[in-house]
Amino acid sequence: MSIATASIRQLRTDFRTVKRKIEEFGRVTITDNGVPSYDIIPSAKRPKKRPPLPDYYARLLKEQPVPLTAEQSRRLHEENRGER
Repeated sequence: MSIATASIRQLRTDFRTVKRKIEEFGRVTITDNGVPSYDIIPSAKRPKKRPPLPDYYARLLKEQPVPLTAEQSRRLHEENRGER
């Protein structure tokens, strides 16, 4: 990996090109009147953490009423019918 150079003027007026050089070479030496003065290196990249997705199914199950068993359903039906 070789080292790229850029002038202070180029850094000020055409930063996009300097940024591409940093991404390509990993380090750019900034020159002041042709004399190497500064080194620019990329910072350590942090992985982007995505927030966990909500569990919609678990929330649905938690908020839904508990279904009636077959016996409870039969009893309810009998109560609603009354004496016929």
